[in-house]
This record gives sequence, structure tokens and C-alpha cells, in this order.
Amino acid sequence: MALVLASVPGCAGTDYQAVEDPRGEVNGRSFEFVSTKADGTEWTFRVRGNALWVGFVEQAKTGELGSIQLSGQERRRVWELIDMVDIGGRKKGKPDPEHGTVIMRLREPTDEGEHDARTVNVSRRTQDDDVIALANYLIDLVEKHKQVSPAF
Repeated sequence: MALVLASVPGCAGTDYQAVEDPRGEVNGRSFEFVSTKADGTEWTFRVRGNALWVGFVEQAKTGELGSIQLSGQERRRVWELIDMVDIGGRKKGKPDPEHGTVIMRLREPTDEGEHDARTVNVSRRTQDDDVIALANYLIDLVEKHKQVSPAF
């Protein structure tokens, strides 16, 4: 996460404060949530910094809703929900060809400048409250910003 120096209103020209600014963060954390159904429907959500990108495949039709710039509150909430899913603490899981699969990938930088990437599979029939809460929040964000209801 980058820090930007911003002038503080009402202060002399050289008084600054650090402001959290995730724009342009290309070497930080990223997360991908892919919901696949047995009929071939697939919705993909990618989160990096304060950006959410959304694309889909439905009945052999592909589409891209594009990027959403998240507010600070939305960004904090989505990353909080991602952390609650605890991808690093989960078993890898396996695809569920009958009911569909949610694939979650988390990529995090290491101290050595490399990245750790972890992928887990969860059945779309999961009863896991954390996975369901994250999925519902992604749906809410797309509905709010793109006026489209993801059908996954």
C-alpha cells in the first residue's frame, strides 16, 4: 500500500499528513474469486488494492463488467471478508463438478520480494458463513456500481 503526502487543510504550506492510497499497488496483495457452475457459467472477481474487476461467461456468452474503484470503506470491508475466509488456513479442497466450485486465490508478497500464492476450492453448496458473506458482498458491490446482479 502506498502512502501519499497530502496537505492538511488550514495548515501552512509545509504541513503534511500521510494518507492511505492503494492506487497503483501492483506488487501487493491480490485476490481472485471464481464461481463456476456445471452448466459452464463462470463469474470472476479480482481484487487488487482499491480495484475490483468483474467478468463472466454465461451460456457461451462472455462479458466484462470491467473495473470498479472501491471507496475506502468498501476496500477495507472486502479485504476484511477475504481475511475472514482464511485461505492460508484452509485445506486445498477439490472441484465439485456436480454442483459447481468456488475457486479462491490469494497472492501475497513475501519479505524476499517474491509472492506466495494459495488456491483453494470450495463447493458452491458450502455452508461456510465466511465464504457466503464474501460472495454476498461481491454481489452487493457489483449491483451498486454496475447495476447488474451476478448470477452465481
